[in-house]
Amino acid sequence: MIMPELIAWVVAFAAAGAPAPGFNPNCNDPQSNLEMKLCTEQEWKRADADMNEAYAKAIASAREQNRSARDMPGYEKMPDSEAMLRKAQRAWVAFRDTNCAYQYQLYYGGSHAGLAYLICKADITKARAAELKQLLNGLEDPEPQQ
Repeated sequence: MIMPELIAWVVAFAAAGAPAPGFNPNCNDPQSNLEMKLCTEQEWKRADADMNEAYAKAIASAREQNRSARDMPGYEKMPDSEAMLRKAQRAWVAFRDTNCAYQYQLYYGGSHAGLAYLICKADITKARAAELKQLLNGLEDPEPQQ
């Protein structure tokens, strides 16, 4: 659930902070708050795409894991891995949004509030993408037990 204050911030940011058409921020060395926000937003979008790709692969793997395991004796009542992962992802999205809204709130009224929100989303999303990839690798190529 998105908080009304956050929606208001997004609308305000889009209206007041929108760059002129054709503006290309220097993300190697951003010099303004606007450039930092735009670059961090780009970073978050890349992380989100990466995370969504990892999630799709993890869902497919969980589906296959369930399908193949249920044919094995003793695994007929195995919990649905795909459903569990979907539930976990929904909970993660709720956590990300609430946590980042809190970080925005810490800087409420300041020029850093929007940037704090975007940094939070980028960092947490990168971490989730890495976690999903790690889970996926563990399912597809487990390390030998020692």
